[in-house]
This record gives sequence, C-alpha cells and structure tokens, in this order.
Amino acid sequence: MNEYIFVANSYAPASAPNSALLVAHRPQRSPPVLPSSIPTPPATLSPQSIQSPPAQTSPDESVTRSQEPEPTKPSPNQMQSVFSSQTGESYRSQQHTAQVWESHKEEIRRLYLDENRPLKEVMAIMRQRGFRATVRMYKSRFDKWGFSKNNSKREVVTMLQVQRQRNALGKRTTFQRNGREIAIDAYLKRKGISQYDLAEPGIAESLPEHLRCVTPPPETPLAIQVGGALSLQELVLQTARDLAWNPYCPADFPLVTSSAIYRGDALRCAITDITNADWLFHVGHYSRGGVMCEQGFKSLHLMVTRPSIFGLLHLLLFHLDAYNKGIIKEVWRYLAAYSATIRVDGPLARLFQGISKFINTHEFDEYWNLIFECTERLLLIDEQSSGLPEGTVARLYPLIFIPRAHQYKQGPYRRLQNRCDWNRLTRGTKPRVPEEMAIYEASELLIIGAQSNWQGERVLELAESVLEKTKQFAYNVDFFIYIALNALAHYYRADFKPGDPISSPKHQLSVQYLEQVCQLSEGKWDPDLGYFMGDLEKLEDWYREAGDTLMADEVHRRWRGSLELIPMQWERVH
Repeated sequence: MNEYIFVANSYAPASAPNSALLVAHRPQRSPPVLPSSIPTPPATLSPQSIQSPPAQTSPDESVTRSQEPEPTKPSPNQMQSVFSSQTGESYRSQQHTAQVWESHKEEIRRLYLDENRPLKEVMAIMRQRGFRATVRMYKSRFDKWGFSKNNSKREVVTMLQVQRQRNALGKRTTFQRNGREIAIDAYLKRKGISQYDLAEPGIAESLPEHLRCVTPPPETPLAIQVGGALSLQELVLQTARDLAWNPYCPADFPLVTSSAIYRGDALRCAITDITNADWLFHVGHYSRGGVMCEQGFKSLHLMVTRPSIFGLLHLLLFHLDAYNKGIIKEVWRYLAAYSATIRVDGPLARLFQGISKFINTHEFDEYWNLIFECTERLLLIDEQSSGLPEGTVARLYPLIFIPRAHQYKQGPYRRLQNRCDWNRLTRGTKPRVPEEMAIYEASELLIIGAQSNWQGERVLELAESVLEKTKQFAYNVDFFIYIALNALAHYYRADFKPGDPISSPKHQLSVQYLEQVCQLSEGKWDPDLGYFMGDLEKLEDWYREAGDTLMADEVHRRWRGSLELIPMQWERVH
C-alpha cells in the first residue's frame, strides 16, 4: 500500500536525508516499485525528508545544481497548502489584505452573528464562494471587528454598572448583542458568582459597538398590591444597593466629605424645607409653614429623577422626626404619583407606592415603626455580603447627627445614633487640606459627643480644635462653629441637675455657650439653619430649670421675634 506524504512546503531546497533524524522505532523497508513518473517517497517522516525528492541526476549535474541560487521564499500572498484541524480538510488558503477582509465583512457577519452559524460552517460557505482562510485568521479578524458570541468579564462588569445606574433611576434594562438579548444571569451562574462579585464603583464605560442597552416594556402594571413591612424593608435595601453604586463624590475623598458635599444638593434643600415647614406647622405658624412646604415640594421630584443614597436616608430621617401626619402622607403620595406619571419602574418607585399605601391602611405607630426599622436595617447592612461598595454605610453616619429643631421620639433616635461606629469613618483616604480636617473633626465631635452624652476630654479637645481651625477660613464656618459651641454647652450642662443654683458654674458656662450658638443666627433667617430655632427653645428651658424665670421669659420673646423674621414670600435660590 502506498504512503501519502503531506507536502508542507515545496520551495525548500533538496538535500539528502539526515540519518540522525530518522525515526528509530520505524523499520526501514524497500520502497515499492512505482512508475517512473511518480517520485519514490522517503521511508521516514523526518523534518528533512518532508520535501520534494531529488531527481535522478549524474554526478556532474549534481555539482552544477549545487551552485544554483536557492529558491526564493514565497510572499505572504502566495498560495500554501493548509490543513484545517477544525474541518479535517486540506485546502489552499491565502493571506488576505485588510481590504479583502473588509469586502467580506458584512457577509461573514450575517452568517456568523445574524444567522448564528458555527465558524466551521461559515468557513465552508465562504470557501464555496472562493474565499479561503484559516481558523486563526478568522479569529484574529473577529477580534478586530468585535464579532463575539460570548460575554467577557469586562463587558459583564460594564453592563452591570449601566444596569445599576438605570435601576437607580427606575429604568428597567436589558442588553442585546448583535440583536439578541444577553442572559447575564446565565453567565453569572456558569461562573458560579453573583453580580456583586463583579461590582465596581464609578460611572459605566461606553458599551462596545456590538452591545446595546434597551428598555423593555413593563411586564406588569405599575400599580402594586400593598406590601407587608418585611417586603418594604427589602425594597429599601434593594434601592440602597442600586443607589450606592452611583458615585456621589470621587472615591479618593475622605469618607466624611460625602455628607458635606450633600449639603449643597438641591434634594437636600427640598427635604430641609419640608422639615422646616413641619416644625412651623407644629408651633402654629401655618402661613409661613405653607410657604416653606411649597418650596420643598418644588424640588422633591429630584428624589425620583436624581436619587442618591444620601437623599434616601435623609427622607427616612425626616419621616422619623415629622409631627404633621398630613405632610407625611402627602410626601409619599406625591413621590408615588410622580414616579407613576413619568412611568418610572424599579425598586425605588415600588417603594414609594408601597409606603404610600401602607400609611393609608395602617395605624400611624405601625407606619413609624416600619420607617424606623427600614432606617436601622440600612445602617446595619453588611456591605460585603450585600454587594455594597466599601465605606457606603460609614459615609451615611453624619446624616444621623444633623442638628434638628425637634425630634418626634428621642429614645429610638438615640438608638440609631449608637449604631454608628466612628472608626469606620477613619478608614480610607485621610484629610489632606484644612477644610477636610475641619469636616473630619466636626463629624467626630458630633458622633462621639452624642454617643457619650457630651462627656469626656475628647469632646472638649475636639471642640476647641474645631474653633481654632475655623479661624483659617473666610466663609462657610457657621456650621462648624455651631457644632463646637453646641458641644461645649452640652459638655458643661451634662452634670447640671434641676434645682441647682443659678450661680452654679456649670449652669453659667452652659448657657454662655448656648447663647453664643443662638447669636449665630439671631436677627436673620437662613432656611438651612432652622435648627437654631430649637436652640432658643432649649436655652429657655435651661433658664427655667435653674429657676431664672426672667431670663427664660426674655429668651421666649427673642424666639417669637425670630419667627417673625421668616418671610411670608420666599423662594430658595440654588
């Protein structure tokens, strides 16, 4: 039986076989007698035997041929015999120019992507049409063109970032690759991971050309059934997970600066205005409360269109403080109606609708307990197991300590404050400039002071340090001065007991510092400093505790005069 030898390169110069490269285990045998027109194949498959056999020549001819120049090496465009390990066939292939590939691009795309044919079948069809290339050539060209049927890790990470950002805005999201929907869950299941294992903070990169982000039609009507307390708590956590991945400030900023940046947010101003309105209604100033409420509702829609995890927590805290049940119900009703009107879907919209229905079908105390439990669970969430960016919960701590003119229930609120661990705020980037250091120390003073009932040398040390640092700034220092003076007032008041004499040093020092606090805003109106009104009430109470009725009555007159400074016609300028 004849042996057929695959000729890999017919341009190699002829030479005698090298006996050192012969396959030892294969016995040599005499070649079969073949017609003279067919060359006799070598007995072994050595590297040098795989070449065209030399013709029978005389010694003189051999010497002459050895002096001839070697054959020229073929150019890349010359035809070669190629064996396809995928198709099992040998055929003639060619190295094609980029222009040739581009001329076949749309046809190959249609076969490979649109019709979803395997590469083996695509190659066979293209050979029938006169275009031959190897598997490696095709794959190399597919990489350049972005022709891919599989999800890469980088693509999945980017899609998850886009999905989270759209979820935070209440938009449902699906992705398509070359017109076909991508099953991200299938990729995660195959890899044995969850979406939070691939979570990366930051704004999503642009999707590759072959990927598209689309909004599918809603699967169910936006109206939902009234959810139970547990389902609404889960919606709060799901919403927090979505919002946490939308960066509020650069990741390399100290953790404490996030809440300081939130102070300039228009959503923060809206919730603050509604908080002030609730307090004004509580003290009987309905006209001014109505003006303040109107201002707040003008920008409350930002909780739907530009939500943040800071806004979510601030909204929950407002509902824990508020007295006026009419405002409380109206806030949830407005947010639910607004999200339904603009057809926003997602956990946040379902949360608004669920709470709006819950408050109308349950007693107020049940509702208040629900909001408290939602807030507490948010502060106790485990970042690693829940897929939150590191430091998410710690960034929220300063919001729990925002000064307020009043608190609906002080006991549970103190419990929330005690859930905060200052040490978690010290991780990451350290303060680099004086302004950041002032924010850092003021935040520590708020948290450590409230948790320790304003006792301990650290409280005194931090208060004095913050006051000293504010001397370096020419603007935006009132809030830092307020925190420091308020801390000193409570530091000296902590051991004072009703019935102690007016001349008690503790009483004298405490009211002295609280007087300085009140003087920061007395005689002017700043909607962001409404909590100063509560400090005037506190100062009146401290005088009465010491039996100083004259001073208490005087402070009360000052308090009423400050209320009159609140304008009847007012509009916030952002």
